[in-house]
Amino acid sequence: MKKLLYIFFAVSIIFSACKKEEGCTDSLATNFNIDAEEDDGSCVFGITGGSWITQSLEATGTMTVSFGGFPILDSTLNIVETNPDSLDPYKLTFTDDGLYTEHDNLDNTVEGGSWSVSGDQLTINTPDTTLLLVIESVDRDNAVLNLHIVESSNDNGVTIDIDITQTINSIREW
Repeated sequence: MKKLLYIFFAVSIIFSACKKEEGCTDSLATNFNIDAEEDDGSCVFGITGGSWITQSLEATGTMTVSFGGFPILDSTLNIVETNPDSLDPYKLTFTDDGLYTEHDNLDNTVEGGSWSVSGDQLTINTPDTTLLLVIESVDRDNAVLNLHIVESSNDNGVTIDIDITQTINSIREW
């Protein structure tokens, strides 16, 4: 009976010692676990690391122009742009130190500034304005960002009202 107990104890030690630690095994993830031997699908990715290349811009919303209170233009927008020459931003790179750089499709630097994230809100401080975007999704290789633009201006009796949501679909270039 003692022999059977020892065998049972030895076998249970062998099987428990062989259990692989699970966790995120992707070294590019924010929750990378260096000790993990088996990926459990828990990897989380941020916007830093690599560069985001815009694949398409979708704009939906309305624009109204009136003169002296009379409507001149009342338009609903629904645009999808995929031409690299027309994508702005074309390439964004976010660094861990809170800085970003925007490049055009020829990889020329367009501008740079600072950025921060709080929850799902991405704040980009450009040289001349602050943009508030919503991070709809981000994974290892894809990101979807939304920018809601609401503006109203009045100049010499001409009123322009804009309410547009722009969706930026990007892939990550590592």
